[in-house]
This record gives sequence, structure tokens and C-alpha cells, in this order.
Amino acid sequence: MSFSSRNIKVLMQNADHWINSDFVSTPDDHLMIGDEHGNDYVVTGNAEILLKSDLDESGQPNPLKRELIFLVGTTSVQEIEYIIQKMSEESFLIIIEPNPSFFNYALNNKDLSFFMRQNVMLFADELTNLPVFLDKLFSTTLIYYMKNIKFYFTYFYRTYEVNLCVDIVRSVKETVKYKAMIYGNSIDDSLKGFKHNMSNLPHLLRSKDVSQLKNRFKDVPAIIVAAGPSLNKNIKELKKIKGKSIIIAVDTIAQRLLVEGIIPDFICSIEREKETYTYFYENKNYPPETTIVAPLLLYPEIFNEFKGDLIIPIRENVGEYIWLNQVLGLEGDNSISIGLSCAHVAFGFAEHIGASPIILVGQDLAFGNSVEQSHAGGTIYDDSQFSSSVFSAIEKTVTEGYDGTPVPTTEIWNSFRKWFEIEIFNEGLNVINATEGGAKIAHTQQLSLRQVAERYCNDDILTVKKVMQEVSEYPLNRKQMDQVLNEQIEYFSNVKTKFEEQLKSIVRVKITKRSTKKELIRFLNRLSKTDPLFKIVTEDWLLRHNLQPILMSSFWNLYDIEQTLSYENLIRNREIQIEFLEVSIFVLNEINTVLKKSTELL
Repeated sequence: MSFSSRNIKVLMQNADHWINSDFVSTPDDHLMIGDEHGNDYVVTGNAEILLKSDLDESGQPNPLKRELIFLVGTTSVQEIEYIIQKMSEESFLIIIEPNPSFFNYALNNKDLSFFMRQNVMLFADELTNLPVFLDKLFSTTLIYYMKNIKFYFTYFYRTYEVNLCVDIVRSVKETVKYKAMIYGNSIDDSLKGFKHNMSNLPHLLRSKDVSQLKNRFKDVPAIIVAAGPSLNKNIKELKKIKGKSIIIAVDTIAQRLLVEGIIPDFICSIEREKETYTYFYENKNYPPETTIVAPLLLYPEIFNEFKGDLIIPIRENVGEYIWLNQVLGLEGDNSISIGLSCAHVAFGFAEHIGASPIILVGQDLAFGNSVEQSHAGGTIYDDSQFSSSVFSAIEKTVTEGYDGTPVPTTEIWNSFRKWFEIEIFNEGLNVINATEGGAKIAHTQQLSLRQVAERYCNDDILTVKKVMQEVSEYPLNRKQMDQVLNEQIEYFSNVKTKFEEQLKSIVRVKITKRSTKKELIRFLNRLSKTDPLFKIVTEDWLLRHNLQPILMSSFWNLYDIEQTLSYENLIRNREIQIEFLEVSIFVLNEINTVLKKSTELL
């Protein structure tokens, strides 16, 4: 069997590999050759570069720690095999190959059997797709390895492709920041959100059933209107296409649209603080044909006072909402991808209803002509004192702009942009960026709003309000909700008892530096009884959501302990477990308190 056939068979055994099919059979950008001594060369122009297998002593793994190692290059098999032998069996190795010629050469000329290991994964594709791969990677239990990341660059890359290596490091670090932002809410913050969700539970009874809206507007163009500064120059174009496309507005820009005579079909919100109510809803008279789209997290007075229809979707891939969906027994696809901002809510909703193309307007995700210009006119950000208070303390950075030149932005806006790019790529969406300014958003087509109108907005669409009248509410009733919440209260009470018992068990054990090996092993066995409790948290969506910060920090700290039996390591292990158990007991108590109050509201 040839190297190629054998290697392809090996790679097919792991669905976690990410391989661009063009990389398997693409013509060489570089001519790669080998000699009779087994040496490999890259031919560039008149020069032949020897692909050495020199080890980099500075980037080697720690065999006593669980690490996530990113290695760049597939041709230097000796370096790869050495790293695999050196690293811990519980570490993971991610091999990145951005050069199709190198990958094709390795596939046909090297023994890649090391990919049979489940802890060795391959990314062979253009680096523009690396963030999507990394997002998938850090959506698994590898999120717990984020604090123990190492990089290893094989000889050719660290010698001749330094800038590319820098780009890879930057991409990994940006994704880590992005995932940390998603999972990084404090426990107090998570519990505050849980309290809001549960206090709004009665509003779910009058929300439209989101599953009935799935693909209800299939292939109808939808314009998502955000409040970026570039909106000022093309907001007039929106008037011409009202009734020929769905208008989905973020709450920041909704009043400005009404002033312009544009009634949005939907207004989207996500923030739970009172300021959202004060700035965008209090004493505002939105027309009854406008529908609000927002998660349960929203400030309660908004739902109480809004006169139009309510659409309260389940947040896709968010543990607290998955738990709620399960315990309430809701059926059908009633979740949407919401992300981090109200523009993400709008985008996820447009995706859910089947709209296409999805057109972004005012989605700058960057400052305008100056760092003082953050939003379109006619919004709360017209108040320079308010705007300054929001942005003065935020560190500025730069990113690639709509026209390819650098534009000033913030790390938060970069995270918002990354969410769009990953969602568009993963779902294969037809998205047009008609912002005409701000940051460039990958995987979108850039057109002016006028061009969009000419190409896609020529026919009248179904009256959105009429469609909404045909959609019924969620099939829920107060008695059913009260029953399932009381069942959850009993369950979490039992879980709390288990945590309390384990905490007492490990606190009262006494060991010293003079303890025998047998005593240390006995204590280690007692510590290991916390493992099932970690499992309870990771497998229960509500607990996992509210305990995510302590869960992540516990794993990060545990993985940082070298895997050798010693008094110091066991004491450190106990300290980490005690913190995890104490915080978990506190959270379990808070959850039950909130659940009990929720039953009183029903």
C-alpha cells in the first residue's frame, strides 16, 4: 500500500481533523523534492532549501503536565514524533499545515501513522479558516487547556516563515480571548442573569412559539440595521425598500428609524440592565406592528410595557437555556444563535426564519472618521459625555477595514466580528455587508445598499404582522411550569448534599510532609471522589452554565499541577477542590432560592 493510501485511511479515522480537500491533490506552489539519502528540499527559484529536522529545545512540552500544543508543519516527521513522545499522554497536539504543497508532499512521501492517536489532530487549510477550526476546538473539553498552551514550529517555518508563525499565534490568542469572553462571566454575573431569566418566566407564556417561525420567511431578504456611524450616509435608502424586505433593527437605532419614517418589523435586544429600558424603551411609543425579539434575560419592564408581540427565543448552545428547554419539554426548533450583542440576536433571528440574503447595514464594528464617532446620529451616543464615559476607558486597537485599510476598533468589537464570521462560515449563509464602512467581515459579499435594493428588493413581501398573527404562543401552562420547577428544587437539594459530604471528607484529612506513600495514596483516593461531582456539573446544563468560571479555573489549576505523587501536589489539589466544592454549594443554594421565588410568580 502506498504512503498516500495508508495516510488517507489513517486520517479518515478521526472526524476531528480539518482538511481542505484541495490540499490533498492541489498542484505544488513550491517544488518539493527528495534525494536518495532521505533528505527533503523546497525549490524556490534557483535555490534549494533543505528541510531539516532540527529540534527546537525552547518549545518542548512538559511530560508531567496536561498541555495543548500547537505544532506548525507536517513534513518534519522526526520533530513531530519527538514532540509526541515527549508530551504527556493527556496532552493534545494540534498540527497546523497552511501550505498545500507541504501537506501533499507529506501525504505521499511520509508515514503519518501518528495521526492514529486520538490526541493528535490536524488542520490542513488556509489560515483564514483557522479561527473557525479553533472555535470548534475550544467548544469541547479542550477549553480547559486554554491556560496551558504551547507552540512548536518545525525547522522550515521557524527559519523561513516567521511572519506566518506570528499570524498563527495571534489567531490562537484572539480565539482564546473570544472564547474567554463567551465563557468568562463571573459566577455573580451568571446568577444575576439566572434571576432575570426566571423572573421573566411568566412572559414566556405569551411569547410566540419560535419553532413555528422556522423558515417562515425563507429566501426573503432581511436587512439588519445596526447603529454604526456609517449608517448616516445610507439610512435614506432604507425607506425605499420597506415592504420589499424584512427590517430587523437593534434597539439602539430603533427610535432613529421611526424618526426617519421607517417602522422596523422587529426590534432586537439582549442587555439585561435597567439602562436598556431607560434609553430605548421607557416612554417610547413603538407601533403595534413592531415585534420585539429578545431572550428571557431582558430587563423585565421591557416585556411588561411593550405593546407589540413578543418573541422570546431559547438561546442556542447556552447551558441555562438548554436546561430550561429540556425541563419545560418544549419541542421543535425554538432556539436561535444569539451570540454577544443585540446585532447578533438580529442575525440569529434572520437566520432562523430562513431569510436570504441577510444584509448588514450600520454594522461598522469600528469607529468612524475619529475615535469619538462610535455610532450613527440620532442615538443616545449623540451625548458626547455619555459616549466618552463608555469608550474612554476601553483600550483601542486596529483591524482590517471595509476597504482594506486599517481602522480603529476595540477588542469587544473584534469579538463581535469574529462571531459573525464563524456563524456565516459554519452555516453557509448568504450574507451581504452593505455597511460601506467600518471593519471588514470575512465570508460576506460587499455591496452598497443601493446595489442591494436593485438586485434583491424588487418585489413586495408578505406583511410581517399578518404572518405573526398566524403564529401561536408556546404550548405552556402555569401548572406544568410550577411542577417541573419543584422537581428541579428537589434534585438540586440532593446534589448539594453530595457536595457538602465530600467537602467534609477532604477537609478533615490530615497529612504532613512526613506522611508515608501509603497515606498519600489513601488521601489521593479520597480526593478522586470529587471526580463524579465534576461530572455532575459538566453534564447538568444549568450547573455547568452557572459554575463555568470555577469549573474552568479548577481544571486550569489542576492541569497545572505536575502529575507526581507528593505532599505539595496533594495539598494544592485539595485547595483547588475545596474552592470548587464551596462555590458549588453556594451556587446550588442560590439556584434553589431563585427557583422557589419563580414558583411564587407563576
